[in-house]
Amino acid sequence: MMTPQQMRRDAIRMTAHAETGHIPSNLSAIEIIHTLFLRVMRLDPERPDWPDRDRFVPSKAHCAAAIYLAMSAAGIIDRARLDEFNVDGSEVPAIVARYGLPGLEADGGPLGRGPSIGIGMALAAKHDGRDYRTYVLIGDGECQEGQIWEAVMLAPTLGLDNLVVIVDDNRLQGSFETRGVVATDLGDRFTAFGWQCHRVDGHSVAELEEALRAPQDRPKVVVAQTVKGKGVPMMENEPGWHYRRLTFGELVVSLRGLR
Repeated sequence: MMTPQQMRRDAIRMTAHAETGHIPSNLSAIEIIHTLFLRVMRLDPERPDWPDRDRFVPSKAHCAAAIYLAMSAAGIIDRARLDEFNVDGSEVPAIVARYGLPGLEADGGPLGRGPSIGIGMALAAKHDGRDYRTYVLIGDGECQEGQIWEAVMLAPTLGLDNLVVIVDDNRLQGSFETRGVVATDLGDRFTAFGWQCHRVDGHSVAELEEALRAPQDRPKVVVAQTVKGKGVPMMENEPGWHYRRLTFGELVVSLRGLR
Protein backbone atom coordinates (compact mmCIF):
# COMPACT_ATOMS: atom_id res chain seq x y z
CA MET A 1 0.00 0.00 0.00
CA MET A 2 1.25 3.46 -0.84
CA THR A 3 2.23 5.39 2.29
CA PRO A 4 1.26 9.02 2.99
CA GLN A 5 4.92 9.99 2.68
CA GLN A 6 5.12 8.44 -0.79
CA MET A 7 1.96 10.30 -1.75
CA ARG A 8 3.44 13.53 -0.43
CA ARG A 9 6.64 13.06 -2.44
CA ASP A 10 4.71 12.22 -5.62
CA ALA A 11 2.34 15.17 -5.15
CA ILE A 12 5.32 17.53 -4.97
CA ARG A 13 6.76 16.05 -8.16
CA MET A 14 3.40 16.16 -9.97
CA THR A 15 2.65 19.77 -9.16
CA ALA A 16 6.19 20.88 -9.93
CA HIS A 17 6.23 19.08 -13.28
CA ALA A 18 2.85 20.54 -14.17
CA GLU A 19 3.98 24.04 -13.14
CA THR A 20 0.87 24.56 -11.07
CA GLY A 21 0.20 25.95 -7.61
CA HIS A 22 -1.78 24.84 -4.56
CA ILE A 23 1.11 22.61 -3.50
CA PRO A 24 0.69 23.27 0.27
CA SER A 25 -3.05 22.58 -0.01
CA ASN A 26 -2.26 19.13 -1.40
CA LEU A 27 0.28 18.42 1.32
CA SER A 28 -2.06 19.28 4.21
CA ALA A 29 -4.71 16.87 2.94
CA ILE A 30 -2.49 13.86 2.18
CA GLU A 31 -3.33 11.76 5.26
CA ILE A 32 -7.03 12.59 5.02
CA ILE A 33 -7.27 11.44 1.41
CA HIS A 34 -5.00 8.43 2.00
CA THR A 35 -7.18 7.28 4.90
CA LEU A 36 -10.40 7.70 2.95
CA PHE A 37 -9.38 5.93 -0.25
CA LEU A 38 -7.05 3.26 1.11
CA ARG A 39 -8.54 2.44 4.52
CA VAL A 40 -12.14 3.56 4.93
CA MET A 41 -14.22 3.93 1.77
CA ARG A 42 -15.92 0.90 0.27
CA LEU A 43 -14.84 0.79 -3.38
CA ASP A 44 -14.53 -1.73 -6.20
CA PRO A 45 -11.61 -0.81 -8.49
CA GLU A 46 -12.98 -3.12 -11.20
CA ARG A 47 -16.34 -1.35 -11.09
CA PRO A 48 -15.89 2.36 -10.35
CA ASP A 49 -19.63 2.84 -10.93
CA TRP A 50 -20.68 0.02 -8.55
CA PRO A 51 -24.04 1.23 -7.15
CA ASP A 52 -23.09 0.40 -3.53
CA ARG A 53 -19.72 2.16 -3.58
CA ASP A 54 -19.08 4.92 -1.07
CA ARG A 55 -19.13 8.41 -2.56
CA PHE A 56 -16.40 11.05 -2.26
CA VAL A 57 -17.14 14.70 -2.99
CA PRO A 58 -13.99 16.85 -3.46
CA SER A 59 -15.31 20.24 -2.43
CA LYS A 60 -11.70 21.16 -1.68
CA ALA A 61 -10.88 20.34 -5.29
CA HIS A 62 -7.56 22.16 -5.52
CA CYS A 63 -5.84 19.24 -3.77
CA ALA A 64 -6.38 17.33 -7.01
CA ALA A 65 -2.88 15.82 -7.17
CA ALA A 66 -3.39 14.07 -3.84
CA ILE A 67 -6.83 12.84 -4.90
CA TYR A 68 -5.59 11.40 -8.21
CA LEU A 69 -2.66 9.71 -6.45
CA ALA A 70 -5.02 8.07 -3.96
CA MET A 71 -7.36 6.95 -6.75
CA SER A 72 -4.38 5.43 -8.53
CA ALA A 73 -3.16 3.69 -5.36
CA ALA A 74 -6.68 2.31 -4.84
CA GLY A 75 -6.63 0.86 -8.36
CA ILE A 76 -9.40 3.06 -9.72
CA ILE A 77 -7.29 4.78 -12.37
CA ASP A 78 -4.07 3.81 -14.13
CA ARG A 79 -0.96 5.48 -12.72
CA ALA A 80 0.08 6.43 -16.26
CA ARG A 81 -2.89 8.80 -16.43
CA LEU A 82 -1.19 11.02 -13.88
CA ASP A 83 1.42 11.99 -16.47
CA GLU A 84 -1.37 14.11 -18.00
CA PHE A 85 -1.84 16.15 -14.83
CA ASN A 86 -2.71 19.75 -15.72
CA VAL A 87 -2.03 19.16 -19.41
CA ASP A 88 -4.39 21.24 -21.53
CA GLY A 89 -7.35 19.10 -22.59
CA SER A 90 -6.55 16.16 -20.31
CA GLU A 91 -8.96 14.39 -17.95
CA VAL A 92 -6.77 15.09 -14.89
CA PRO A 93 -6.87 18.88 -14.43
CA ALA A 94 -5.34 20.68 -11.45
CA ILE A 95 -8.85 21.38 -10.09
CA VAL A 96 -10.86 18.15 -9.90
CA ALA A 97 -13.42 17.88 -12.69
CA ARG A 98 -15.30 14.96 -14.24
CA TYR A 99 -13.99 14.97 -17.81
CA GLY A 100 -14.36 11.20 -18.21
CA LEU A 101 -12.04 9.93 -15.48
CA PRO A 102 -13.67 6.95 -13.69
CA GLY A 103 -14.41 7.12 -9.99
CA LEU A 104 -15.19 10.82 -9.70
CA GLU A 105 -18.60 11.71 -8.31
CA ALA A 106 -18.69 15.50 -8.66
CA ASP A 107 -16.87 18.45 -10.15
CA GLY A 108 -14.90 20.80 -7.98
CA GLY A 109 -14.17 24.42 -8.68
CA PRO A 110 -16.62 26.85 -7.03
CA LEU A 111 -16.07 26.51 -3.30
CA GLY A 112 -18.91 25.76 -0.90
CA ARG A 113 -20.99 23.37 -3.02
CA GLY A 114 -19.65 20.08 -1.69
CA PRO A 115 -21.88 19.57 1.36
CA SER A 116 -24.98 20.36 -0.70
CA ILE A 117 -23.95 17.78 -3.30
CA GLY A 118 -23.18 15.33 -0.50
CA ILE A 119 -26.65 15.83 0.97
CA GLY A 120 -28.17 14.89 -2.37
CA MET A 121 -26.12 11.69 -2.57
CA ALA A 122 -26.80 10.73 1.05
CA LEU A 123 -30.52 11.40 0.57
CA ALA A 124 -30.51 9.27 -2.59
CA ALA A 125 -29.01 6.38 -0.62
CA LYS A 126 -31.83 6.63 1.89
CA HIS A 127 -34.44 6.83 -0.86
CA ASP A 128 -33.02 3.80 -2.70
CA GLY A 129 -32.47 1.71 0.43
CA ARG A 130 -28.70 1.48 -0.08
CA ASP A 131 -26.12 1.58 2.69
CA TYR A 132 -23.28 3.46 1.00
CA ARG A 133 -21.81 6.47 2.77
CA THR A 134 -20.97 9.89 1.36
CA TYR A 135 -17.77 11.68 2.36
CA VAL A 136 -17.19 15.37 1.61
CA LEU A 137 -13.80 17.08 1.94
CA ILE A 138 -13.88 20.83 2.58
CA GLY A 139 -11.33 23.44 3.61
CA ASP A 140 -11.49 25.71 6.64
CA GLY A 141 -11.36 28.86 4.51
CA GLU A 142 -14.13 27.43 2.38
CA CYS A 143 -16.29 27.38 5.50
CA GLN A 144 -16.82 31.11 5.06
CA GLU A 145 -19.16 30.31 2.15
CA GLY A 146 -22.80 30.76 3.14
CA GLN A 147 -23.89 27.68 1.18
CA ILE A 148 -21.84 25.52 3.55
CA TRP A 149 -24.01 26.53 6.50
CA GLU A 150 -27.27 26.19 4.63
CA ALA A 151 -26.29 22.57 4.00
CA VAL A 152 -25.03 22.05 7.55
CA MET A 153 -28.36 23.33 8.91
CA LEU A 154 -30.39 21.02 6.65
CA ALA A 155 -28.54 17.70 7.00
CA PRO A 156 -29.61 16.83 10.59
CA THR A 157 -33.23 17.65 9.74
CA LEU A 158 -33.07 15.04 6.99
CA GLY A 159 -31.62 12.42 9.37
CA LEU A 160 -28.53 11.84 7.25
CA ASP A 161 -26.54 9.46 9.43
CA ASN A 162 -24.73 8.33 6.25
CA LEU A 163 -23.08 11.71 5.57
CA VAL A 164 -19.56 12.61 6.75
CA VAL A 165 -17.83 15.95 6.22
CA ILE A 166 -14.08 16.25 6.77
CA VAL A 167 -12.62 19.73 7.32
CA ASP A 168 -8.97 20.19 6.35
CA ASP A 169 -8.38 22.75 9.09
CA ASN A 170 -4.93 24.07 8.18
CA ARG A 171 -5.75 27.59 9.41
CA LEU A 172 -4.66 29.29 6.18
CA GLN A 173 -6.71 30.44 3.20
CA GLY A 174 -5.20 31.86 0.06
CA SER A 175 -2.78 34.53 1.26
CA PHE A 176 -4.16 34.98 4.79
CA GLU A 177 -4.62 33.30 8.14
CA THR A 178 -8.20 32.05 8.30
CA ARG A 179 -8.78 33.52 11.75
CA GLY A 180 -7.76 36.92 10.41
CA VAL A 181 -10.71 36.82 8.00
CA VAL A 182 -13.35 35.06 10.12
CA ALA A 183 -12.49 33.87 13.61
CA THR A 184 -14.62 30.89 14.64
CA ASP A 185 -14.40 27.39 16.11
CA LEU A 186 -15.66 25.14 13.33
CA GLY A 187 -16.25 22.15 15.61
CA ASP A 188 -18.45 24.20 17.93
CA ARG A 189 -20.36 25.62 15.00
CA PHE A 190 -21.13 22.20 13.46
CA THR A 191 -22.12 20.91 16.90
CA ALA A 192 -24.50 23.83 17.36
CA PHE A 193 -26.29 22.76 14.17
CA GLY A 194 -26.75 19.23 15.51
CA TRP A 195 -23.77 17.40 13.99
CA GLN A 196 -21.67 14.74 15.66
CA CYS A 197 -18.17 16.22 15.90
CA HIS A 198 -14.73 14.58 16.12
CA ARG A 199 -11.52 16.59 16.43
CA VAL A 200 -8.37 14.81 15.29
CA ASP A 201 -4.75 15.27 14.30
CA GLY A 202 -5.19 15.42 10.54
CA HIS A 203 -1.75 13.90 9.97
CA SER A 204 -2.51 10.82 12.09
CA VAL A 205 -3.95 8.04 9.95
CA ALA A 206 -4.95 6.13 13.10
CA GLU A 207 -6.94 9.07 14.53
CA LEU A 208 -8.56 9.81 11.19
CA GLU A 209 -9.59 6.20 10.65
CA GLU A 210 -11.02 5.88 14.16
CA ALA A 211 -13.10 9.03 13.75
CA LEU A 212 -14.29 8.16 10.25
CA ARG A 213 -15.34 4.67 11.35
CA ALA A 214 -16.99 5.80 14.59
CA PRO A 215 -20.71 4.92 14.76
CA GLN A 216 -23.04 7.81 14.04
CA ASP A 217 -26.75 8.47 14.39
CA ARG A 218 -26.69 11.85 12.61
CA PRO A 219 -24.43 13.72 10.19
CA LYS A 220 -20.80 13.63 11.29
CA VAL A 221 -17.98 16.13 10.91
CA VAL A 222 -14.31 15.33 11.40
CA VAL A 223 -12.32 18.51 12.05
CA ALA A 224 -8.77 17.54 11.07
CA GLN A 225 -6.08 19.86 12.41
CA THR A 226 -3.39 20.00 9.73
CA VAL A 227 -0.33 21.96 8.67
CA LYS A 228 -0.45 23.66 5.30
CA GLY A 229 2.62 22.60 3.35
CA LYS A 230 3.16 19.65 5.72
CA GLY A 231 6.55 17.98 5.28
CA VAL A 232 8.32 20.78 3.43
CA PRO A 233 9.88 23.16 5.99
CA MET A 234 10.02 26.20 3.70
CA MET A 235 6.29 25.84 2.92
CA GLU A 236 4.83 24.93 6.30
CA ASN A 237 2.42 27.62 7.56
CA GLU A 238 3.66 30.08 4.93
CA PRO A 239 0.68 31.73 3.16
CA GLY A 240 2.78 32.96 0.26
CA TRP A 241 3.15 29.46 -1.15
CA HIS A 242 -0.56 28.99 -1.90
CA TYR A 243 -0.28 30.14 -5.52
CA ARG A 244 3.45 29.79 -6.08
CA ARG A 245 5.12 27.26 -8.36
CA LEU A 246 8.33 25.40 -7.56
CA THR A 247 11.51 26.16 -9.44
CA PHE A 248 13.76 23.21 -10.18
CA GLY A 249 16.06 24.19 -7.34
CA GLU A 250 13.14 24.46 -4.92
CA LEU A 251 11.89 21.06 -6.04
CA VAL A 252 15.25 19.50 -5.18
CA VAL A 253 15.30 21.24 -1.80
CA SER A 254 11.71 20.17 -1.07
CA LEU A 255 12.34 16.51 -1.83
CA ARG A 256 15.63 16.40 0.05
CA GLY A 257 14.16 18.09 3.11
CA LEU A 258 10.87 16.17 3.13
CA ARG A 259 10.05 15.04 6.64
